[in-house]
Amino acid sequence: MASHKKFYQKKRWMIPLGIIVIPVLLVTVINQFTPALNAFVMKQLFEFKPFASPKNIETIKSQVTVVKDIVYDQDGIDNSLLDIYYPKNASGSLPVIMWIHGGGFVSGSKEQTQEYGMALANAGYVVANINYAIAPGQKYPGPIIQANQALKYLQEHVSQFGGDMNRLFIGGDSAGAQIASQTGALVSNEKLAKTMGLTPSIDNKQIRGLLLFCGPYSMDRLDLTKASTLSQKMVRTMFWSYTGAKDLKSFPRIEELSTVKQVTPNYPPVFLTVGDADALAPHSADLIDALEKNGVEVESVLFDGTKSELGHEYQFDFTSPHAENTLGKTIEFLKKHSQ
Repeated sequence: MASHKKFYQKKRWMIPLGIIVIPVLLVTVINQFTPALNAFVMKQLFEFKPFASPKNIETIKSQVTVVKDIVYDQDGIDNSLLDIYYPKNASGSLPVIMWIHGGGFVSGSKEQTQEYGMALANAGYVVANINYAIAPGQKYPGPIIQANQALKYLQEHVSQFGGDMNRLFIGGDSAGAQIASQTGALVSNEKLAKTMGLTPSIDNKQIRGLLLFCGPYSMDRLDLTKASTLSQKMVRTMFWSYTGAKDLKSFPRIEELSTVKQVTPNYPPVFLTVGDADALAPHSADLIDALEKNGVEVESVLFDGTKSELGHEYQFDFTSPHAENTLGKTIEFLKKHSQ
């Protein structure tokens, strides 16, 4: 009788243990074959906390017109939507900024950067804030194709909103900065366009500059050996989701994604920033080096040696004076190149 009691006690103890262990083992096995589960978790984490608003956002909202959810490619890839922001009191045509949101290729939307885009519009610009299909559902080069299609739409329609496509800027943050930087290379590097099998929707001379915030620009840097284990795992998930290659180095089109290897002397002027505590900071240093070697104008806001401890996407954290200062310098760059 005592032995039966011990057996049932052991069985009761093993049931809850099995409830914990079996799902953990299942998740571990699944993660060996697909990044989808980790990408889903990352999407929830990235989209959980909104960016802090610019201090004068209520004034900005009262002065900027917002046009939502314009389809920029009717028969194209999913999620081909953009918003237009422009100042209500505009007189004459204005320069255009096409903004591409971040989110590690697996998350994010234009809603997250709407207030930032409105702040730029309030400074005297027509801003097109685009969506694109995210990974792993949509893989590379989908977002590049969509950015090119968005440019085609703007070329044909942005004048309706007072925009001048001969004074165009392309910007993005995080993964969006990589997409923006590669779009700039697509337009300015004929060899890359031919390799990708894409025809740029605009002429290179229309681009007055690129705004690149906290992006990955050098695929050789993605080992992130000095980053935390969690950061390394997140980066692997992003690029596995985006490219379909578990080992990014085996991806046959990896050179296309490395903007540092696609820069030519025809590349547009660049305004670039990244925080000193951002694991992707070395990518910006590599890009600056590539730009300078090719004689491309580059202005940067960096914090090396300042001990500011500014992390990824610091420029959207308007609780910090650094974000306000960088916004001001961004607008200075825009005004300088809009003439």
